[in-house]
Amino acid sequence: MRILFTAIFLSVAWSCFAQNSLRGHVFSSDGSPLLYSSVVLLNPTDSTMQAFGITAKDGNFDIKNIKTGDYLLQVSFLGYETYYRQLAIPVSDNDLGTLVLKEKPQNVDEVNVVGEYIPLRIKKDTVEYNAAAFKLKSDAVTEDLLKKLPGIEVDRAGNIKAMGEDVKKLFVDGKEFFGNDPKVATKNVPANAVDKVQVYNRKSEEAMFTGIDDGSRDKAINLQLKEDKKSALFGDLTAGGGTGEHWQGNAKAYRFTDKIQVAALGNANNINQFGFSFSDYLNFSGGVGNMIHGGGSAQIRITSDGSFPINFGQPVSGLNVAKAGGANFSYSKNPNNRVFMSYLGSGAKKELDETTKTWNYLQNNEFFQNQKVNETDINNAHNFNFGLRSRIDSTQNIVVDGTFTLGNGENRNRTFSQSFSNSKLINQLENFSTRNSDRISGNANATYLKKLKQGKSVFNSGGNVNFSTGLAENLVTSGIGFFEGNISEVISKFQDNSTDNVSFAVNASVTQKISRLWYIIPEIRGGASMEGLERKQGTGFDRSDLDVLLSPDFLKTYTWFRPKLELKKTTQKAGFSVAVQMETGKFENSLNNQTESNSDISVFLPSLWYEYEIGTGKRVMVRYNSSVNLPNVTQLLPVVNNLNPLSLYYGNPGLKPEKANNVNLHWIHFDQFSFTSVMAALNGTYTRDKINWDRTINPGLTMVNTLANVDADYNLKGNIDFSTPLRRLGVKINLDLEETWNRGTSLINAGENVYTNQSHRASISVDNRKKEKWDVNTGVEARLTTSEYSVQKSLNNTYFDLSWFGEIRFTPNDKWNMEVNADVARYTDKSFGESVDIPLLGAEISRYFLKNKRGTLTLRGFDLLNRNKIMQRFSELNYLREIRSNSIGRYVMLSFTYRLNKFGEAPGGIDIKMKR
Repeated sequence: MRILFTAIFLSVAWSCFAQNSLRGHVFSSDGSPLLYSSVVLLNPTDSTMQAFGITAKDGNFDIKNIKTGDYLLQVSFLGYETYYRQLAIPVSDNDLGTLVLKEKPQNVDEVNVVGEYIPLRIKKDTVEYNAAAFKLKSDAVTEDLLKKLPGIEVDRAGNIKAMGEDVKKLFVDGKEFFGNDPKVATKNVPANAVDKVQVYNRKSEEAMFTGIDDGSRDKAINLQLKEDKKSALFGDLTAGGGTGEHWQGNAKAYRFTDKIQVAALGNANNINQFGFSFSDYLNFSGGVGNMIHGGGSAQIRITSDGSFPINFGQPVSGLNVAKAGGANFSYSKNPNNRVFMSYLGSGAKKELDETTKTWNYLQNNEFFQNQKVNETDINNAHNFNFGLRSRIDSTQNIVVDGTFTLGNGENRNRTFSQSFSNSKLINQLENFSTRNSDRISGNANATYLKKLKQGKSVFNSGGNVNFSTGLAENLVTSGIGFFEGNISEVISKFQDNSTDNVSFAVNASVTQKISRLWYIIPEIRGGASMEGLERKQGTGFDRSDLDVLLSPDFLKTYTWFRPKLELKKTTQKAGFSVAVQMETGKFENSLNNQTESNSDISVFLPSLWYEYEIGTGKRVMVRYNSSVNLPNVTQLLPVVNNLNPLSLYYGNPGLKPEKANNVNLHWIHFDQFSFTSVMAALNGTYTRDKINWDRTINPGLTMVNTLANVDADYNLKGNIDFSTPLRRLGVKINLDLEETWNRGTSLINAGENVYTNQSHRASISVDNRKKEKWDVNTGVEARLTTSEYSVQKSLNNTYFDLSWFGEIRFTPNDKWNMEVNADVARYTDKSFGESVDIPLLGAEISRYFLKNKRGTLTLRGFDLLNRNKIMQRFSELNYLREIRSNSIGRYVMLSFTYRLNKFGEAPGGIDIKMKR
């Protein structure tokens, strides 16, 4: 730890020596100041950026804290010839005076400029970075490039912020790449294939076609590839092995042209890395398994499929062997006509050992549960994505998107739990279960747009369909013991759940221009959904002894109609929309072909949107929307689920839909001259008829769980994120503050329990701005959580967690790269009986060799202190819970990477060739 802190201190201290500054003025030949001109100091040897500035409205620029040395000054502005000048810093008076840029001649084909590194250009609402102006290690991926770009931040999990906003979309040469997750591209596309990085606010497909702003904005990044990377196959292969029989292998191959985009990815390892960060994999380990494991959760929705274990940078529980592979294909006739599809297949096997401690609070007492789980979970999934963009002519446009998924899973589980009251053992349960499951699901949606009356009116029609079908077969043996009456019992049973869900919706609307800035939009939507659950349950494992009373055939249907009227105003800087909407529908449940309940629904659903651009990089946004959420089949089914004999679950067919009202306030400030960003957000949700738990705890500490509508539930969350460079110190700091508050009601033994949770989180991180050889990043996060329960105010609790991280990367030359990373998490003992420290230390060193550095040898050490474990502590409803899970421990691995491309290195410096 001392070495790490010393290195950070020396890096910051070294940066403090930069005290020189440079100022001047940039004008056009007619004497007009050129706003947003980029003024850059380049390394004369390889043209990489060393310092930069951007001109203000009066054409002035001021670059501070420049290290003494020789530079090449570069001043550029779109439509003007780039100005170059050799400089030795410091400059007399630190003032260059007035610099005049000449307009580019129209016959541009007479001049050919090769290898000109202009690091940054501003083109209206697009910021464009030249990748060649930023120095990277030889095997860098796009994520490494983004970390070096001013104005862009990449957190440790790979999530991206640009100009202070979260990046929602990432395109490669303007085309979709493996669906909608930016991390698939940033973690896999090699940085040396990227020519330009373009950051912009992307409007919706409808707004781009019609020219009528609908208020939809997604911060997007487009990776513009180098021309030579569009004409040959490139990629890499990696294989590695290490101590403890750990291994990994992956392969990537890419082929891009102006019309065709092809990519193939593959990954296999047993080091808890899943390769792709897709969130739509299936693992079929949800609902039933969670009930067998006991306890319960504030998450009300119980389903037979969950999410594939995805690596977003956070620790992964269990010991995982993962294999995944996929391909992406896109064909574009032109930018407005393209078809794309992708496939991702995955398989994973998890070995999990987990311990859960739960403190349950009742009106007059409390009880404690201790649970241990040993589980083997095997999952396979095949996911297909497809899409079509067709601009039939200047007045018609078609958009189609869809997915199709096949999956299967196998789970073997052993759970042992004990319940105590006043330190006295009351009951225990030992469960052995197996589960086999299969599922098919898919969805598709299409939109047709037609401009009418020379664009004064736009007709919009579309529809979507969703379906899924699955079967989960469970075999369970339970050994139960009640120590008060010395009662024990062993029960074996089977339970097979077949589910079928189908829904569709259609819509039609007309956007009519009623004045220069105002539009009125009448819209009609309608649809229907069907959710079915057929259960077969009985004793024994041969499925011959069927219990008819526990084998329901349950069906939920909902048909709905939703008229809407919207009034909208749009200008260059502002947008406003107000809408009134009414949803009417018929909700019906049937059990074994007999109507169980039905009701008519009529809900008023207003919405409001306002956005104003105060100035460049400064925006304020206000959104209000309301929605209705219907209970699902599992929540409605009145037949008991007794797979866990100590925790019985009943649905409630009398549940009413939830009505939610949500308000979002956002304020964004980004100063592109100083690259200071402030993003503030306030989100609040008020839910009427909230669906929550109604629990009865019996004397033997068995639980009967059902659901009920409670009056209201409140959620409030506020966040402020501040980031700025400290040029004098040569560092960038990021400060993040977050407050969350939730108040809800659950029912315990027929009495109301009002619970209030409040969390205060603060984090600060610091990293150096110039990352030529040293890349240093360190930070600390603190979280204080308080929980209050009306059932017993004396059981209110508070707990505090603190974590620190540090990362150092040193690249002395183009042949070596060295990294050290450390994480320390501290969980305090308040409310949980003991404090826990979890330090995690890793290091790696890489050597590049072969022609054009196509080969890389990497030696990596993970969890060198062998202290890794996964811990979660949280409070919900009427309980406090701690979960500890096993995870991968210490290993050292040697891996070899070979790059398939045969391209040489790009020439350094600036090479200008003139044609006569």
